[in-house]
Amino acid sequence: MRRPLLVLVLLATIATALPKAGFAKTKWPSSGSKSPQVSRVQKLARRVVAYARNQLGVPYSWGGTSRATGFDCSGLVYAAYRSIGWTIPRSSWDQLRAGRPIRFAGLRPGDLLFTEGGGHVQLVVSRRTAISAPQTGERVRYVPLSRLRPAFAGARRVLR
Repeated sequence: MRRPLLVLVLLATIATALPKAGFAKTKWPSSGSKSPQVSRVQKLARRVVAYARNQLGVPYSWGGTSRATGFDCSGLVYAAYRSIGWTIPRSSWDQLRAGRPIRFAGLRPGDLLFTEGGGHVQLVVSRRTAISAPQTGERVRYVPLSRLRPAFAGARRVLR
């Protein structure tokens, strides 16, 4: 009889102590986001990223901008933005001037990441990964951002 009584007293003590400790007022983050609603820009970024993810495995093709023709690097980024109704420049050199500059540490999904002096562009899809249409003979694939850091030539945020 003592043990159930002890458990009951212990539970009652904990229940009365929790509100005093501030746990009753704690708001737990839903998905790591600071606001409960996903912003319009985040929704657009998700759609751009989803389009690019659907192109994984498509062959590289210089000048290509579709699954049917294949993709080159800037064609993949161009097509991803066209999928949400946005028009950005077609070439990586012109894309390098679109939007606003972003530091490597500030990259977010939907950002354009440039390497090879600005001649190659990848689409950032997460805090650790980008999607790239690398070169002839290869296919659209994931690339770790850590591998792109040494060749980083700039980044642009197009979404606003």
